[in-house]
Amino acid sequence: MSDALSWMPPETGRDLGWTLIHFLWQGLLLAALLNTLLPICRSPIARHNCAVATLVLMALAPIATFLFLHDFGKGGVAAAGALPLASISAPWMNGLVILWLAGMAALSLRALGGWYLAQSLLRRDTLAVPAELLQRCHDLQRRLAVASPVRFLVSRRTNVPLVIGCLRPVILIPLSAVSGLSPHQLEALILHELAHIRRLDAVTNILLTAVETILFYHPAVWWVSRQVRIEREHCCDDFAVSACGDAGLYVEALTSLEEWKVTSGLLLTAKLAANGGRLKDRVARLLDAPVQSPKVSLSAMTGLALLSLLAVSVALAAPRGKDAAALTPIQETHMLPPYPAESKQLKEEGQVLLEVTIGTDGTVSRSRVVHPSGHQRLDLAAANFVQGYWRWQPATRGGKPVATTTRVSVLFKLKPPPHAKP
Repeated sequence: MSDALSWMPPETGRDLGWTLIHFLWQGLLLAALLNTLLPICRSPIARHNCAVATLVLMALAPIATFLFLHDFGKGGVAAAGALPLASISAPWMNGLVILWLAGMAALSLRALGGWYLAQSLLRRDTLAVPAELLQRCHDLQRRLAVASPVRFLVSRRTNVPLVIGCLRPVILIPLSAVSGLSPHQLEALILHELAHIRRLDAVTNILLTAVETILFYHPAVWWVSRQVRIEREHCCDDFAVSACGDAGLYVEALTSLEEWKVTSGLLLTAKLAANGGRLKDRVARLLDAPVQSPKVSLSAMTGLALLSLLAVSVALAAPRGKDAAALTPIQETHMLPPYPAESKQLKEEGQVLLEVTIGTDGTVSRSRVVHPSGHQRLDLAAANFVQGYWRWQPATRGGKPVATTTRVSVLFKLKPPPHAKP
């Protein structure tokens, strides 16, 4: 599994792994802080802003952790021939990084698929908006003071009004809504979509998708992201009700959409739909009706899951005292290999990165070139010398020596000629 990360410097992989582990407690702390702030905030705008700020902090926390852990001053490479490149990390560290990269790649494909599906809605089965309805749409746009140009299209493929696009937003109006809703109900739903554009929610959507893709493994990220989406819909609901002046009319339009919805649960990361969030909770809030809280809250379940993950990570990462000891190099054996004579003549220089397997007796049973120097003679000299002459105090587990693998760097650099004395 370590071969899959051969393109990455070992220190980078190690520090990346620890960054992912540290985010377990960082994400838990930030989610707990948001869970404390949400009940205090009275308006949906305040709750939405708190959730977005938490998500931004979640995005910045791993970056700050990696910058703190990684030693850029040494370029991630230790001095030649003296010590291993990195202290021995846990054997599962490379696997952790590989799984994270695989998950991030899968969710990136999911995001691209959502973007493609959203674009296909614009290209297929769309009609021009009737002149009278288009005029009303422009009037609503002026009423909400939406300055950016907005296109309006009628779509046969969607059952709810939705916004697609960021720089050049398009509002898709379902054909069923044009024929099945009253003009005032349809206007209320269009006001909701215009509110998304006015609030620049498409930009927030990009942030949500990016953070969910990179930090997908943490349940708190998905919980915070859900809070952003819920409060975003509440904000747009308030815009629409304030503009149309009739909460009952708007609720009737929302419930009609729910009845027509055929593709329930379809989520496109590039769209903002009028039926987002939990419709029952949105309707209850608009009508000032009490909302029954779930017996087991999502935040409580998230906290329990995170505590379990945190306990496992601490147990795996913590030193094991007398039960385990890392291998250490025997300094006097770690001398630089003899410089090949032919390489000297040709003035060949370079640095070789080797992956070595240390046996239970401290000798090197295998030496493999991971990153070559660019000169085969130097690579062979380094691999053969390290395997033949370098020694370690073997690592132990439970008091018994165990074989392990690490990486070392060997630098071949010709000494500059001495300056001639006057």
